[in-house]
Parts: sequence; C-alpha cells; structure tokens
Amino acid sequence: MLLQVGALEAPSGVELERRGQLLVLRAAEVLEGCATRWFSQPWASVALRVDAADVEYLGFAFTQFALPVTAGAALDFDFHPAHNLHSPAAVGVLLARTSHGVVLVAPVDHPHEQIIAVRDGELRWGWHGDLDHVPAGFATTVGIYEAESTAAAFEAWSADLRPLAMRPATANPITSHLSYWTDNGAAYWYRTEPGRTIGDSVATAIEQLHQLDVPVRAVELDSWAYPHQTLRPIAEIGYPEEVPPTGMATWTPRADAFDGDDPESAFTAFRDRLGHPPLVIHARHVDPSSPYVAEGEWWVDDLAAQPKDPAFFRRWFDDAVRWGLCAVEQDWMLMYWFGVRALREVPGRAAEWQRALDRHAADTGVGLIWCMATPADFVLAASLPNVVAIRTSDDYRFAPDPAFLWIWYLTVNRLAGALELRAFKDVFFSGPAGDDPIDGDEHAEFEALLSALSAGPVGIGDRIGRTDPTVVLRTCDADGALRHVDRPVGLIDDCLFGAPARGERLAWAATTVTEAGGGVWTLVLAVNTSRDRVEVSDEFDLGAMRSVLDWRAGVVADHDHLTVVLAPRDWAYWVVAPPGRRADEADTTKYVPVTR
Repeated sequence: MLLQVGALEAPSGVELERRGQLLVLRAAEVLEGCATRWFSQPWASVALRVDAADVEYLGFAFTQFALPVTAGAALDFDFHPAHNLHSPAAVGVLLARTSHGVVLVAPVDHPHEQIIAVRDGELRWGWHGDLDHVPAGFATTVGIYEAESTAAAFEAWSADLRPLAMRPATANPITSHLSYWTDNGAAYWYRTEPGRTIGDSVATAIEQLHQLDVPVRAVELDSWAYPHQTLRPIAEIGYPEEVPPTGMATWTPRADAFDGDDPESAFTAFRDRLGHPPLVIHARHVDPSSPYVAEGEWWVDDLAAQPKDPAFFRRWFDDAVRWGLCAVEQDWMLMYWFGVRALREVPGRAAEWQRALDRHAADTGVGLIWCMATPADFVLAASLPNVVAIRTSDDYRFAPDPAFLWIWYLTVNRLAGALELRAFKDVFFSGPAGDDPIDGDEHAEFEALLSALSAGPVGIGDRIGRTDPTVVLRTCDADGALRHVDRPVGLIDDCLFGAPARGERLAWAATTVTEAGGGVWTLVLAVNTSRDRVEVSDEFDLGAMRSVLDWRAGVVADHDHLTVVLAPRDWAYWVVAPPGRRADEADTTKYVPVTR
C-alpha cells in the first residue's frame, strides 16, 4: 500500500469504516457544536501518510478555480502564491506520486463537507472545521485509488463517482460557437472608449467583427452590467486592478452602462442593436444590504447573503429567458462558500443551492457556467447536467507572468476531464500587443490555441479595431462553429508535479480528436514555463512511428518521438495522425485540424 491511514481522531459518536478502497466517516448520533471555526482544522479526521522519500504531491486547493498546489515530502505546499490569491491549507482532491506508482485521494460523495488538510507536518482527511451541526446517519466517502499512472487513478475514481457524460457541445451556443466576452481581462471590462457607454463600445466591437466576417455568436456581459452595493466606475482611461468584494445589489441592468434614461429600455435597445444574439450574463453573490434580503428568510454574513430557500433564484432564470440568455455565468462561487458561514455549518446546504440552480436551468432551458469554483464545486458539477462549462484557471492577464495561468489551466483541465466537464480558459486577445494594455497580447496565438483545445467555450475580448481575424478563425469554421477536442487539453503525468516551473521539463500537454469514422488524432503542445526563464530542451515519446505535422513550421515527417528546444515562454505544437494516415490530410490552417 502506498498510502497509510491512521487512527480516527474525533469526538464520541463518529465512526470510521474501511470498505476496500473507500473510507467512510459516519455520524452515529446527532452532533452539535463541534466546529473548530477554522475551515482547515478538521474535528473528525484520520492521518494520511505516504512513506517514500521521493514522494511528490499535487493538490487542488479549496479556493477559486481549484488552484493547483504542489509539494515534496516536506508537504511544502504554497497556499498563498500571490498577494491577492490565497487558500486555506486544505485541498479537495490529492495526488501523490512515487517511483512505485500513484495514489489519488478524492471524494465520492458530499465533496463540500470533507477536506484533506495540511496541518502540523501531516495530511489529515475528514470533516472541515466549520461543520457544526451533523445529523445522525450523515456520512462522507473518500476513495483511495492506487495505480501505475494518474490517468488510471482518475479512471478508477470515475468508476465510483459515475459522472454524467460530457454535455454535447451543440446543446448550447456558448459551447457550440465562437463568442465575445467582456469579463476581467477583456477590453471592455469596466472600461469604455472615450465618449461612449460601455454598452455602446461592446456593440460597436461586435458590429465591426461581423463586418470582418469574424462569426461571434453569443455575447457575455460581465458584472459591469448590473449594480453592486459599491459601484466600480466605468472608466474611459486607466485599467481597473482591484475587484470590489461587495456583492450584487440587484440583477437588473445598470443605469450608466447602456444608452438611455430607463435602464430596462436601454438594455432592450442594446439587444435590438445587436440583433438579439444569445447572451451570457454574469451573476455574483448577493450583498447583505441588497433589497432582496427583505424577501423571505436569509443567512446574512459580513460579505454575502444567501436565501435559505434557493427557489429565490428562479426569478433570475425567468429574467434570463426574457432577455434571451443561453447561459448564466455563476461567478464568485468561492464567495458564496466562504462568505456565508451558514452554508458550511450544516451538511448539504451548498449542494442544495447548486442543485436548485441546475433545476432552474433545466426548467428554463438556460445553461450554467461555473466560475471561481472550488474543487467541491467541480465534483458536484459532474452530476449536474445543465452545467455546460467550468472555468479552469484564474482571470486572463491576472498574473504578471502568463505561464502561471497556463500551468494552472493545463493542470486543472486534468481534473475537469476526469469529471467529464467542458473547460473554459477565459477570454483572450487575438491581436498583438500595442501601446495600451487592452490593445492586444504578445502571446495571442498561444492563448488562442489553448482556448481552442478546451473542449468548451472560446471567447475573444478584443478592443475595437484590434482583432486578428486569421488567429480567430483558426479556432472555428467560417460560421463560427467551434472545432472541439474529445476532452480538455491537459498536462501529461510527468508534468503535473512542478517540473515545468522548475525548468526540469517543458510543460507537455495533450488531447485527442476522434473522427466520426473512428480515427483518433493526437494533439500535443509544449511550452517553456520555467520560473527562472531558462532555455529548456526536452522530448516526448509517441510510443510508435507516426506521421506528424509540426504546426508552426508547417512540416510533415514521420517520428516516434518529438524533440524540441524552447526559449522561455516559447511554444511548439504538433498534430499526430492515426496509424497509416498522413498528418497533412487534415485542415492544417486550424488548431483542431479534423472534426468530430
């Protein structure tokens, strides 16, 4: 056994049962007042230990976008990698690798109530420290899956978890076709062109895209479109850097965001001008001072409020139908969880809220996109058929070094893929960098490639006049239909535990595309994400001789392995044909050269 399980440490009335590869923690009686009031200090738990000097860990931290954190035998996880990014010292899903194999520790049920905490030099699995009222009979189950590879361990977990099959991309315009986004990182996120409302800037940008035959379909309107308790100004100059923590006041059009005196009429005129495309509108936690709180019973905390009956949210979906939405982007999920202590005090409250949103979505035909989700939200989403996509990294241009976000995305995609979820990288600029930060991106081509290999939404956020149609059209067909891969592109096993950041390897990632006739094409990328910005030489074993297109060089040759030397932040991309086929049979102008 790679993983050793210690004795139960818990108050009287808690029982531990081992059933093969499953551990079950159960309340034999009603338990009250047990909380430590520190989330990462469990009050009913067992120690987990891997006795191997060469052990490496990968955890998905209990914070936004399931932040990936790595460690060695000393459990030196970095839960605070940036001044504005931190997590409790706990993960929701844990991988450990040694020279003898891999072990995965992951929840099989009730993912919000159980954690793997890092405390006092050891790992402890159990009930988080904010759980305070536990009914008799409540139980959580975690799986311990030992395997030769991460992929095999994820497959074993999937057999127990039984996630829903990946939702069809054609089921929602946001996953079927190219879209335009205005979230953090996009050109028009709380910023507008001089003399225009932000709605006018967005409409003009989309009109110009259509003139250029850039076939955007759905349009996302972010938190600037509705009022918060503390309004962030919509500025003509400068770039906003801090997101106010205050919550939503009401989910209604913001008065100064659109042209007109009456916000509702102005929003209708905005939709009319665009020709009524499918919309995605952002939603965040409700502020404690919101007028909504006067309606019914609420749990009210310092930073957020939550209705006790999630039927409250049905009004949003009715409005969504009236406004022509194809999806609600449920953002700030982290703030719902950590902003309202009552959601954490009793088992099942968070799950009840999310299942209610899924029912409302089903009843109205409006999809859901999860954003700033914790690992628990990822796991529960695997059972929610109307969650059409989930964000798998922090905001575009959030980090000074984009490599931090690339690794985040490519790592969390392995979790999303195991759960049969379509990933969303976030918005990107398609054009080159310019004088203003919102003019473009020196890494535009690579950002577009990463987006195209997500299996989920592909959204541009270009400023007026700054779109590169050639780059955009590599992600989709002429009508905007996205060319999807089988599952989100993800790091190979050997790159999951920090080697690319240390400069020991390139960040190698791969996915596949299965043709209607059954042929499987393999898509492989490599990028130099070394923290010290050193040149890296590396190779990737294909396992057999295949016809390979070096996409950037435009050269086709037979290889049984790929070899490349890359400067810091440089990248390479290859298309590997099925056995007996040539790589240039495909459409080499596209990032995904064949269709499913």
